Amino acid sequence: MTNANAQASKVTDPILRQGDSGAAVTELQRLLNAKGIKVALDSVFGANTQTAVITFQRNNALTADGIVGAKTWEALRKVPTPIRLVDVALNYDPDSFPHQKAALEWLQNQIPAATLSEFARRWRNQ
Repeated sequence: MTNANAQASKVTDPILRQGDSGAAVTELQRLLNAKGIKVALDSVFGANTQTAVITFQRNNALTADGIVGAKTWEALRKVPTPIRLVDVALNYDPDSFPHQKAALEWLQNQIPAATLSEFARRWRNQ
């Protein structure tokens, strides 16, 4: 999406709340699913969609009122900054975030042994 398209979307994004239906609700539901908050794509802003919106709003430090206004639309469309391994190392705190260890173990299992060996060699500056 170009900046012009993003700005055009902001101008035309409707305020949505429970009871609404239609294409804009379908777009809302699609964006929630893309952010990992699963909700049926039924074009109806029912109780399940409202719960999903409130969850998204809480997770993104927004007012958790279940109403989709400009700030919620903007957060839904925001593309996350890719994670960098340097940032992972600097922010590794398994005592506070026990899921980090499991996430790193998963990542390690995805990397071929030859790549890990080369990384270890470079890490040790050999």
